Amino acid sequence: MLIKSAGLDHESRPLSAPGRKLTSKELEVEPELLGDWEATSFRAMAARANFLASDRPDTAFAVKELCRGMSAPTTRDAEALKRLSRYLLGRPRLIIHFGWQDAPKVLDVFSDSDWAGCVRTRKSTSGGALMRGRHVLRTWCGTQATIALSSAEAELIAAVRGAAEGLAACSLSEDLGQPCGLRVHVDSSAAIGICKRTGVGKVRHLDTRLLWIQELVRDGRILVLKVAGTENPADLMTKHLGADDISAHLVRLECWARDGRAAKAPKLAALRVECTGEVWGSAPKSVTAEGLTPRRGVGT
Repeated sequence: MLIKSAGLDHESRPLSAPGRKLTSKELEVEPELLGDWEATSFRAMAARANFLASDRPDTAFAVKELCRGMSAPTTRDAEALKRLSRYLLGRPRLIIHFGWQDAPKVLDVFSDSDWAGCVRTRKSTSGGALMRGRHVLRTWCGTQATIALSSAEAELIAAVRGAAEGLAACSLSEDLGQPCGLRVHVDSSAAIGICKRTGVGKVRHLDTRLLWIQELVRDGRILVLKVAGTENPADLMTKHLGADDISAHLVRLECWARDGRAAKAPKLAALRVECTGEVWGSAPKSVTAEGLTPRRGVGT
């Protein structure tokens, strides 16, 4: 639906990345707000992309940036949505592979941040991936609520978010009769140092609500480890990357890109929209739903 709503087809040119970082000159130009109909269409498509991103770590950051413009979408947001659609045109399907493996005794969380990555607000982005052996269970991407004053603080906030996600998964695993440990992988030596000491040290502006991780590290409930930045799959959820970096991180997450549509995927009802002018330019004259098969109720 995203591809069709953007006016693309199989003859359109696909893109190798779902988004790109704007230049300083582009940010100096104030974009125009979309009209009422265009804004409604944008919100509908952005919401669908947000639902899709839960299983598409390669689009998580681009979709997160799109959704930040939901309240007052602009022409720049519409262009970003079309770029995302062009990326999905070239990579329409992503398989999260759950291959056979021995039952792991530990869960691994990879966390990362892009310090002050937003040029407009100077806020950072937290990204992470929760893995059980080679199986990726969950990925996330979110803008940090506060402005971090250093890269170490931004990385610590991301690590604390990852530790919280990991502890929740450990609790669920224990309820299922499979207790396990937790390892948090961070690519910042400064953030690791904060996690392993007691108190704020010289970083006195740190929010004390972040320091609970220190107690769990001392008690041995969490093991914080260093991972190389180039090998950290959480980097995929923190910034716009090139095609090669995207593919490399997807391999680390055991995600495979495929063409076409899964044979067992449910079929949607056909939706015929008669529209005049540009896709973003006018409301449709009529919308007709053509159901393929009647929907069955529970117990029928």
